[in-house]
Amino acid sequence: MEQLKLVNQEKFLNSIMHVSGNIRYVMIYDLKGNSIFRRKMDGVVDLLTEAENKMALKHTIESWNFRNSISEKIGNTHYTLQVYDNLIRAIFPINSEMLLVVSLDNAGNPSDIVKRIQKILSGNPIK
Repeated sequence: MEQLKLVNQEKFLNSIMHVSGNIRYVMIYDLKGNSIFRRKMDGVVDLLTEAENKMALKHTIESWNFRNSISEKIGNTHYTLQVYDNLIRAIFPINSEMLLVVSLDNAGNPSDIVKRIQKILSGNPIK
């Protein structure tokens, strides 16, 4: 996946948010767990507390770093998909220093949403 330059963060976040009405959150974190950008869809109710979100992010980053450590053998991670009873989390790399975390409700087609987000990340417009 090509390196994405977040020149216009507002436009970028809006393009991700508008991929599907099933998107709950769009978040960008660095690999140290610092929040870079965060946007929540209007009307979305948090399922986790802030402390629980931080713990989940810590584990996400640890898993991502492990995948990176073995990427020479298995290849680079393009995205991960975590499917739960109440939501779906899709995680994408943005260059080698940041992760895009997209939280979805379970009503949509995650495969279609992932493909559309990958097009945005690769610099191709969505049609």
